[in-house]
Amino acid sequence: MQDIQAKPRVTMLDIGLYLRTIHLDYKPKDNQEMADLITEHFPVICLVEDIEQYETMCYYNSLVDEDDYDLMSRREKYFRQLGVLNPFN
Repeated sequence: MQDIQAKPRVTMLDIGLYLRTIHLDYKPKDNQEMADLITEHFPVICLVEDIEQYETMCYYNSLVDEDDYDLMSRREKYFRQLGVLNPFN
C-alpha cells in the first residue's frame, strides 16, 4: 500500500480537472465522497475543505466582473505579501 505521506496536497489549479473527471466516471453523492475518490485515483491528497474552498472560489469568481483590473491587482498584491500563489488566477 502506498504511503499517504508521499502524496502532495491537491492544489486549486488542479482540483477543477480532478472534479470534472470524477463526475464523468462516478456520480458522487457529497463532497466527502468526491475527496475520497480524488485521493484514491490521483496522486494527491484531497480533503473536503479543499473542495469547499474550490467551490467558494468559483462562486465568488462568477460574481466578479472579469475586467475588474483593480480587484485583480489588489488580490495579486495581497497573495504576494502572503508568499503564496494567487488561487484566483
